[in-house]
Amino acid sequence: MDRAKTMVGPSPAAAVYGWLDPARPGPTPAEVFEGWPLDEEGPVELIGGWVLPMPPGDFETGELWSELAAALRPLVKARRWRMALDARHRLPRPANTVVFPDVAIHATSRVACIAGTKTLGRVPDLVVEVLSEETHERDLGPRGAKFLAYQQSRVREYYCCWPDGRKSFGFVLRRGAYVPIRPDAEGFFRSDLLGVYLRLVEPATRPL
Repeated sequence: MDRAKTMVGPSPAAAVYGWLDPARPGPTPAEVFEGWPLDEEGPVELIGGWVLPMPPGDFETGELWSELAAALRPLVKARRWRMALDARHRLPRPANTVVFPDVAIHATSRVACIAGTKTLGRVPDLVVEVLSEETHERDLGPRGAKFLAYQQSRVREYYCCWPDGRKSFGFVLRRGAYVPIRPDAEGFFRSDLLGVYLRLVEPATRPL
């Protein structure tokens, strides 16, 4: 569903938000959303104040998360950075945005929660999202609302992929906008942030 006529804020008017649950409230402040109990059977995110359902995940996506984490953990540990899986993050733009990146890397040793919440207030430096039929429209550029939220909040590198391997995407922030990173013939993306080539499906890294 395109909310061009009802959305306000910095997102482009043509942003795609995907399906909205009509039973959910309209624009919702992040502070209110963060007080809701988490529902593992029906998880939701908040983008620009709009409550958006997301799939609870399945064996295939969960397996990919763990494989990605295993491939990335040595790099993160060596740099004394922090990595979070499916952790709640509040983004500065658009206002009232609270999302759960599948994999988020923070290029720092200290990541604090917002006072009184279990929400990380620091914008990740790198995000990986595993795509699904329910969420791919808002995860993908150039019009996806979540893609735009990461871009506007200045996530330095953004990757997403289908868990069945049909397609993977990589983006790097240049002058405030995402520029595609082209994978090589083996599916590896060059990550200057990590200092390696990164492959998402059949996760692996190799030196630059």
